[in-house]
Amino acid sequence: MDETSLGLTPSLRLLLSLAAAAVVLVFMRTAASVINPLFLALVITMAVSPLLHLLVRAGLPLWLAWLLTVVVTLVAVAAVVTLGLIGLARLIGEIPQYQSQLAARWQHATAALNDLGINATGLTRGNSAALNPEHVVAFTVSVLQTVKRTVSLGLLTLLLVLFMLGEATTISLRFASTPPRVSRSLARLEDFTRDMRRFVQATTITGLIEGVAVTAFLLVLGVHYAPLWGLLAFFMAFIPTLGALIALAPPAFLALLEQGWWQALAVAVGILLIYTVIGNVVGRRLVAHHTNLSPLAVVLSVVVWGWVLGVLGGLLAVPMTLLVRRLFIEAYDESGWATALLGRPPRDRAG
Repeated sequence: MDETSLGLTPSLRLLLSLAAAAVVLVFMRTAASVINPLFLALVITMAVSPLLHLLVRAGLPLWLAWLLTVVVTLVAVAAVVTLGLIGLARLIGEIPQYQSQLAARWQHATAALNDLGINATGLTRGNSAALNPEHVVAFTVSVLQTVKRTVSLGLLTLLLVLFMLGEATTISLRFASTPPRVSRSLARLEDFTRDMRRFVQATTITGLIEGVAVTAFLLVLGVHYAPLWGLLAFFMAFIPTLGALIALAPPAFLALLEQGWWQALAVAVGILLIYTVIGNVVGRRLVAHHTNLSPLAVVLSVVVWGWVLGVLGGLLAVPMTLLVRRLFIEAYDESGWATALLGRPPRDRAG
C-alpha cells in the first residue's frame, strides 16, 4: 500500500516528518548523557584515524599502530584537559576580585551615561537589575561549572575512542560484504564518514592556527589566561559564524575588568580579525567545501543541538547537521527544499 492510497498528501507527509523529528529530538535530549560522549568520541576518532592509517601503510603491525595512535591521542587530550582545568580553577579562584572590579566598571559607566542624560541606574542597582555585578558573576560561575561537568565526560569518551580506533581499519571490509540493499544505505554512511573526516581534519588545522594566534595576541596585550582563551578559540573553530563571537566574549570581558573599555575593544576587534583573516585564507579552502552550510543553517543548528544536547551540542552542531543531511535529508527526493535551505548546491545532490 503506497502513500497515495493512504491519502497522504505532500503537506501531510511533511507534517508527519516534522512531528517524527520533534519526537526524536526530545528523546535525544533525554539521552544526551549517552549521545554526547558517543558522538564526541566519533569526532575525535575521525580526527586521529589518519595517523593510524599512516602508520599501517608505513608497515607497522596493526596492534603497534593502534597503540601509538592511542598514546598520541591520550597525550594530546590530557594536555588539553589539564590546560583547561588549570585555567578554569585559577579563574574561579579569582572571581571575588573580578566581582569588585566589575562593580567599579559599571559604576563608572553609569556615571558616564547619567552625564549624557541617560538614567542607567536601574541596570546596575537592585537585586533584579540586569547588570547587577552579583548576577553577572553568578552567571559566569555557572557557565564555568557547566564546562567542568562537560570535561567529566572525558573518561567515557576516551574509552569509546579506543574501541572506535580498533574498528577503524576493518569496518570498510565488513561494509563490502553486505547485501546490495544494505550497501546503498552504508554507502551514504561512508560518504558521511568521508565528509566528516575531511571536515574534522580541516577544522582542527584551522582551529590550531586560530588558537595559537589568539594566544599570542592576548599575551602581547597582557590579558590574563591567554592560553585558556586560545584553547577556547580552538574549540570555537568548530562553530562557523558564531564561534568567533563566543571566543571573543570572555577575554574581552576580562580585559574590560582589568584594563578598561579601550583594551576590551582592542581584544574584540583583534580576535574578530584573526578569525576573519585565517578563516578566509585557511578555513574557506579547507572547511567550507566539506560543510557548505548557510549562515542560517549554522545558527539554527547551534540553537537546536544546543537545546537538545547542551554545551557539547552547540560544539558538535555542524557535525550533527551534516549527519542528518547526509543520511536522512539527501536520501529522499522530496526533501530537496531542506537540502537547499541547508546550503548544499543542486549539483551535489547526487553525491
